[in-house]
Amino acid sequence: MFILHCSDADGKSVSLRYAPHASSLTNMDGTPVLASRRLTQEHRWEDAVRISPQQPGRKLANPTVLKIQLGLGCNYTCSYCNQSSQVDAMAMTKTADAYAFLVDLDKWLKEPPARIEFWGGEPLLYFRKLAILVPELDKRFPDAEFSMVTNGSLLTEEIVEFIARYDICITVSHDGPGQHLRGEDPFEDPKRGDLLKALWQERKTGERMWFSSVLTPDNSDPAALRRWFVETLGDESVVTSLEGVVATHDDQSLAGPGVWNAEQYRSLKDAVAASFETGEALLIPALREKARSFMESLLSGTPSTSMGQKCGMDRSDHVAVDLHSNVLTCHNTGANAQHGLGSALAMDEVRLDTSTHWANRECCSHCPVLQLCGGSCMYLEGEQFAQSCENEYQFGLGVLDGTLRRALGLKLDRIEGDVRRPARRKVIPIAMEDSFVRA
Repeated sequence: MFILHCSDADGKSVSLRYAPHASSLTNMDGTPVLASRRLTQEHRWEDAVRISPQQPGRKLANPTVLKIQLGLGCNYTCSYCNQSSQVDAMAMTKTADAYAFLVDLDKWLKEPPARIEFWGGEPLLYFRKLAILVPELDKRFPDAEFSMVTNGSLLTEEIVEFIARYDICITVSHDGPGQHLRGEDPFEDPKRGDLLKALWQERKTGERMWFSSVLTPDNSDPAALRRWFVETLGDESVVTSLEGVVATHDDQSLAGPGVWNAEQYRSLKDAVAASFETGEALLIPALREKARSFMESLLSGTPSTSMGQKCGMDRSDHVAVDLHSNVLTCHNTGANAQHGLGSALAMDEVRLDTSTHWANRECCSHCPVLQLCGGSCMYLEGEQFAQSCENEYQFGLGVLDGTLRRALGLKLDRIEGDVRRPARRKVIPIAMEDSFVRA
């Protein structure tokens, strides 16, 4: 149980009791803040599987989401890439392996997936593999949704036409005004920029394309990010979202771009919260859905026992494979080290023993933004997890504050309760009067 100490528009203090494990938000006298739907809409919640190396998860041969890892190669070297540490563990594949993959798929896949995702590295670096896989998968699974995340720098007219023909949902990973902090900007090349704009014009109907950014210490204002894309594309309807806040998957990100100081965290929280007041957050799917899900949890009393990891890869029906049919922890990992879980051709033997569900981490079980976060990266440990968790936590505080401002007209001043944070090697001093949190 936590006490959210807030202030209203007149500066009057308002305190609320919040229990994230029960999704309960009440006034201090115990009366509910929001009208409850618990009595009118009975819901039977299923407990999430709480995986750990000691209690590994399983994978199914009838996944609803199939993630195909084409390779971890990329034409960019982004400073905070969450895949770079896994490149040496990647199982090398040839274009011909795409044909073998399709043959093997018939041997293990029992039912059509609802969604098929094509992943790199940079997936367009493997366009010859895509040219083999996509048409055949489209024939086999005409109702499946195809999607792909790309940096957009390798687009050609042929690829734009290919994407349109097979109706592939496209996410362009681009950090807007902060793109220079991670690497090259395809918009600075006139030809590449024109192709990106042409792809947007072709894909924008029905939100078949959007741009997605990572929040970093020097690029943490989601509203400014959205305005940059609006101005660059000259289109108020452009869809911009967030991959989230930067995580620390390796020593390079721990050495700089993944580490924030107290003032940078404060700027992040203020910018995120302010975006809800202005309404910009409601135009950014990642923020809008976080707030919507949080409000829904309060209305429905979503128990934390039903919560899996935010990425979904703890689920048995979310399966990532490479072109050798190796099952992976997730699409960001390689098969030739600990994240190779076995072969899809022997799915009954596959065990997800590389990851830890949030319920098995003390900090997550004592976190006021659990329902907004869903746990940081499930396979990180040690300093990498601790720093990634802190970044997610501070981001979550901004979303919580913004949601309270938008829904209740209350500004979050501080949180009182048993908040437990993972120990970090680098301690960032934050004065108690400047912090949201007070024990």
